Amino acid sequence: MSLQRPSVRDVTIRDRFWTPYLDRIVRVMMPNVFDRLEQDGYLQNFADLSAGVSRHQGPPFSDGLLLESIRGASDFLAVRYDPELDAWLDRLIGVIAKASETTGDGYISTYTATRHPENRWGTNDGDIVLSHDLYNHGALIEAAVSHYLATGKTALLTAAVRAANTICREIGPAPKQNVVPGHSLPEEAFVKLYRLFRDRRELDGFARENGVEREAYLAMARFWYAARGDHRGRVLSHSFPSYFSQDHLPFVKQKYAVGHAVRAGLCYTGAAALTAEDGDPAMRGALRSLWRDVYRRKMHVSGGIGARHDIEGFDEAYFLPNRAYLETCAAIAFAFWAGEMNRLDARSEYYDAFERSLCNNILASISEDGKKYFYQNPLESNGKRHRWEWHSCPCCPPMLLKFFSSLGTYLYSAEGEDLYLHLFIGSEWRGDGFSLTQSDGREITVRVTDGKARRLHVRVPEYARNFRLVGKDGRPIVCRTVRGYAVLPVENGETVLRVLYDNEITPRRVFADPRVAADRDFVCVMEGPYLYCAEGIDNAGDPKLVFGKDVTLERDGDAIVGRCADGRPFRLIPYYRWANRTAEDGPDAAMQVWFRQRGMEGPEVLAKRVGDRLYADYTPET
Repeated sequence: MSLQRPSVRDVTIRDRFWTPYLDRIVRVMMPNVFDRLEQDGYLQNFADLSAGVSRHQGPPFSDGLLLESIRGASDFLAVRYDPELDAWLDRLIGVIAKASETTGDGYISTYTATRHPENRWGTNDGDIVLSHDLYNHGALIEAAVSHYLATGKTALLTAAVRAANTICREIGPAPKQNVVPGHSLPEEAFVKLYRLFRDRRELDGFARENGVEREAYLAMARFWYAARGDHRGRVLSHSFPSYFSQDHLPFVKQKYAVGHAVRAGLCYTGAAALTAEDGDPAMRGALRSLWRDVYRRKMHVSGGIGARHDIEGFDEAYFLPNRAYLETCAAIAFAFWAGEMNRLDARSEYYDAFERSLCNNILASISEDGKKYFYQNPLESNGKRHRWEWHSCPCCPPMLLKFFSSLGTYLYSAEGEDLYLHLFIGSEWRGDGFSLTQSDGREITVRVTDGKARRLHVRVPEYARNFRLVGKDGRPIVCRTVRGYAVLPVENGETVLRVLYDNEITPRRVFADPRVAADRDFVCVMEGPYLYCAEGIDNAGDPKLVFGKDVTLERDGDAIVGRCADGRPFRLIPYYRWANRTAEDGPDAAMQVWFRQRGMEGPEVLAKRVGDRLYADYTPET
């Protein structure tokens, strides 16, 4: 059995920071994204397919970007109904559904269908990596599931089922075609489609009318992992299968994360979702090995992954340069994967990673006005890095919509009578026979109304010193800690408690494993999960600070201030806010996260202090 996350409908976020932030995503960012996608012809591609016009605008994965955005918009619609958004989605979906009906069998990857129809699934010397056929169909399925759950409408779901049935007929064990997704996404999408028809009995009639075979959808996802590393019957259109699709080895034999970081993160997310259904111990073992490799050896302090620019992906262990690539989509895929891993094995480190990515790499990728984006999120800039208004490969905004629209589902989960609280964000979770409310001050109220005793598991964050729970009267609550969660019984009625820890608003220095050559003899500054940076605009054009051994870090509003070893003052701001005040190249726009620390102990001492973690708090030895 695995933990179950609530639906987007079941959680309402009411938080000083996150409520206005998400409101800006809905009001500003989302309309801007859809307008741009339509201007670039992404919706017109479906209309042209219906009309038999052999034309395609944008990259081969344009379908997927539009459909991912529809998924995000559908999840936002489920959280808060908006008749204008509902009608807007109906218009988009009407064009897509018509294209699906036109194709006959539901194959609806517009680039291949209009430009290279003979190369479906990359066959006949086609290129499954370039064409993104399966990625596009996976995005269709995800959008259809979210839209149905938000509205109860089946136009897009009909198109998704038609496409999924075609994939199941044509791809699989011999004599079917041995095809693995060139870009992961469909693996998890097929698991979601299986779950939808398993759990929503009101769809039984629809399933009979549309030839739904839900077990075939789960088998399709299973095949895609079993077929990795088995290239029989297909010609590889590339010489680096690990880069494109983690296709270099059978999945159960993969121990090290390699290749394109976005594809890898989505591949591992789908594998975890499948394993939650199958319980395959070999898959669990591979996932744990891959997680350890990334979390303990290849994750930047910002929660970003994928150091290399040339392949947008992973390099060797501990190779973590500060001008690394760190793609926005990779951080989102990493967070999705962390959430799925926690479902398999409820350990706090998964949400330590999730929170680290969310509060730093992901937040930094959007400007404060919600209209500009970072593709790359380095930890150092010479002043020439700025967010873009739009991009020829605009993959980040749709992924951001998917992520933020589903954020509420990652705050909590449940397994039987066990309730889990993962992230401290003001919100309310309405469950079956209970509700759980968090206030901004980390006051937690659990109301049990069905008479069944529960156990509440409260995550102990990696950064919290002297973590403790106290009751309404302020008295400590005695509880045990299991896998990084404080566990306490919750009886019928109302239980009120607060989360406390000593360094709640205390800046701290953090150092990296000494094997990270780029950061040896350097420290960075964090407060809670938030990473801080120095910008030139606040530091006389020079953010390359040098700290003394006993540097004092003090709060000044939302900034951290102090003095360098040479006595000059410095000012740090949250990393996610960098590059919002300077639009021109130059020293004011320069940025630094890691700062040289005088008097650090030798690597042997630091290695013992960091243990098997990649980062740890730094306190100079006396």
